[in-house]
Formats: sequence, C-alpha cells, structure tokens
Amino acid sequence: MFFISIGDAMNFNQYIQYRALFHKAHIQGQAFNSAHTDRLFDELQSRPNSGLKNVSAVISDELFSRLENTLAILDISKRSFIELAIINALDQADLIMSEVDVFEGQPPKESDHADA
Repeated sequence: MFFISIGDAMNFNQYIQYRALFHKAHIQGQAFNSAHTDRLFDELQSRPNSGLKNVSAVISDELFSRLENTLAILDISKRSFIELAIINALDQADLIMSEVDVFEGQPPKESDHADA
C-alpha cells in the first residue's frame, strides 16, 4: 500500500490550520466554492428589486490572468473572491478615513440633522 505523508505537502501546523479553517468556513456557511450560492445570486439578480448589483471593471490581461490563476489554485469562485476583496478594501478604507478624520472641519450634512 502506498501512503503520501502529509509532511511531503505541508507541515503539521499548516495541515491543522487548513482543517480548522475549512471546518470554520463550513460551520459559518462560508463554503466559498459553492456553485449553488453562485447560481442563487445569478437567479436573484435577474429579479426586479433583488437588492443585488453587478460590479464591473476593465482590468489588464496580466491582472486578469493573475486573478484566474489564483482562483484556480484556491478553488474559489470569482464572485466570492471579489466580494471578500471589496469587503476587506472597504473596511480598510473606513478605518483609514476614521483615523485621519476625513470630515474634520466640514459642516454636517442636512441629512444628519433630519432626525433632530
């Protein structure tokens, strides 16, 4: 019988981390390669008032190739990867804007006083 040692591909800590993250993602419903989830989004988007929007950007062939290669290696759908990237980028932008107090010295908008 032929066995491949886990040590040949990754060390013990990496393997345990992989299994723990895999388990965590499935418990939290974040099975990122879920074809079912992607089909559901496609179906919902075609309905009026679905609450979904399509995000599109023209990118270079090199960047697109890099994206496709990364998605293939990680076995993640393009929609899931881009959604996670946007969430991460917006969280970082919110943090930076808060740290620099982007609205410092600007009068509040009228909509801020509508509840008063």
